[in-house]
Amino acid sequence: MKTKILIIDDNISQCKVIKKNFELYGYSVVALDSPEEALYILDWEDFDAIITDLCMPWMSGAEFCRRIRTIKPDTLIYALSGYIDKFDRNELGEAGFDRLFSKPIRIDLIRTVIEEDLKKI
Repeated sequence: MKTKILIIDDNISQCKVIKKNFELYGYSVVALDSPEEALYILDWEDFDAIITDLCMPWMSGAEFCRRIRTIKPDTLIYALSGYIDKFDRNELGEAGFDRLFSKPIRIDLIRTVIEEDLKKI
């Protein structure tokens, strides 16, 4: 069965690029530009991993992560931002992120981490 990944980034172009790159490696990917829509989908669909931007206008990535943890506590959740150094890492850890990644995205690195993390659960 294919690994299922949910991507959330308010920049739809970024979503498409990330989605296409993961699909080239055989992943099943859903890419959305709205954390609210992602929360709705998570009510009825499971994903192996979620990758979310931290800077979104409708809801912060940290708040999004906190909400996911209440409904999907065992799902791997990764933060992604071009401004990762501007965030309090302790706060992001407390929100429930499994790992933090900076943009520009390195699909090979994130793919390796996801595969390693999936083996642990």
